[in-house]
Parts: sequence; C-alpha cells; structure tokens
Amino acid sequence: MKKLFAIVAATLFCLAGVAVAEDASDLLSAPQDSLTRTIVPEDQHVTNKTASVKIEYTPLTDEVIAYYTVLAVSYDSGEAMNSILECLNDFKGQYGYYSYKYLKKDSVKYFKDDKGMKWATHRQWVKFSK
Repeated sequence: MKKLFAIVAATLFCLAGVAVAEDASDLLSAPQDSLTRTIVPEDQHVTNKTASVKIEYTPLTDEVIAYYTVLAVSYDSGEAMNSILECLNDFKGQYGYYSYKYLKKDSVKYFKDDKGMKWATHRQWVKFSK
C-alpha cells in the first residue's frame, strides 16, 4: 500500500512539474526588448573633425556604452569626456531618464584601421535610472 501511494504521489508530482514548466516557457517566450541598439547622436558635440560619438543602448538593463573615436594623434581625454557627457545629457532628456551613474572606469583603446591609420577610442559605461 505504501508503494502504491508513493507511485501515485510521484506521478502527480511529475504532472505538476510539467504544468509549471509550460507556464514558465510562456514567460520566457514573452517579447523582451533586450537587443542592444547603436545610436549615432545628431549633435555630436565634437570640436575635432575626425572625431565621432556612438552610443550602444540596452533598454532592458538601461545601460549605455558611449564611444568617442578620433585619430590617435589628436586624441585629448578632456575633449572626449566632455563630448560624451554632452551626448549622454541629450540622450537622457530624449529617452526620459533623470540621472545616471558610471559603472566602470573609462578606458582608451588604440587600434589601426585597414589603411594603417592609428585611431583612439574612449569608452564610458553608464547606467541610467528613471
């Protein structure tokens, strides 16, 4: 009798697990906006003609990585930080955020393109809050 009760309980437990798993799969298949978007601001706030600012925005986590790319010869960290700051303030107002905080220390990466030109990319990681 105990064995029969154990088998019936195990069967019911397995059926309940399958029902819960189907509900969980519905939650996982719900559309989430987790895609990272690349945004090029209209107003770049740069003074150097070779410089450009690009923003990678992840709406699900409200995180942004801002890139300031310029020829390595004319790279100035102060100008890079000011340009990114202005673009982030524009982004903040455009998307309805109130504040942001820095997630990591800024980094600079130097690289050569296919033509042999040296470039510098200044990156900032930011998390916005509503």
